[in-house]
Amino acid sequence: MFELKLKTFDGTQIAFNHLRRKERDEVIIICHGFCSAKDNRPFLDMSRDFFSHMDVINMDQRGHGNSSGFFSFSSQEHGDIRAVIEFARTIYTRVHLMGFSLGAASSAIEVAESGNVASLILVSPPADFVKIENHFLDRNILSYGLKRFTFHYFKLRPGNPLQRKIKPAEAVERINNIPLLVIHGEKDRIIFPWHGSEVYAHANEPKKLVIFEKGEHAEAIYEEYPERFISLCLEWIGASSTKYDVQSMK
Repeated sequence: MFELKLKTFDGTQIAFNHLRRKERDEVIIICHGFCSAKDNRPFLDMSRDFFSHMDVINMDQRGHGNSSGFFSFSSQEHGDIRAVIEFARTIYTRVHLMGFSLGAASSAIEVAESGNVASLILVSPPADFVKIENHFLDRNILSYGLKRFTFHYFKLRPGNPLQRKIKPAEAVERINNIPLLVIHGEKDRIIFPWHGSEVYAHANEPKKLVIFEKGEHAEAIYEEYPERFISLCLEWIGASSTKYDVQSMK
């Protein structure tokens, strides 16, 4: 594994870890959510799990980790994802994209605009940023967040959360012929599970919605159910090669 950086549309430096075997022509790009980072333990572990099957690009969103700039809460980040996808497409025939939380929002927006991936996986996506329940100051939520994200909080550089944003539920309506898997946790206390259901409802076929019983938010689902999570994603990615196979997974 080695870290690379590239410049995105506005000059922001985006850092990413690249796990590569030269003989492979398939890669999954992983995009974390707010207040996390590519070097957060769950994403390092997840990257290693996926690397047993395909190459991995695990990116830091702007304003996070080793990337520069300020986080725009899904207003600008889709352009950063596009730059990473364009880099990947210079190496790989098949590029898959997986986003978590606000990273899922930006992933949906980018694929709606560019249609440049073989499959898309959205984990704990918001249907609409302004409809996120905003229970972040609830005592239980605050302690949950501090326990998970304290280290990466100190490298966080948030920008203006009031910039105009495309609604992910509307974005997926413009995605055609790209298999979409939506994953949500039943007990998600950050972005309630109705968001994932609404994103799924607005999406075009082929699509699949999986609600993890007792699952929490975003990468916590992987931490709680690592084998099931990886197997589900790999099965979807594998089936995405033909529409028939994807439909058989519904």
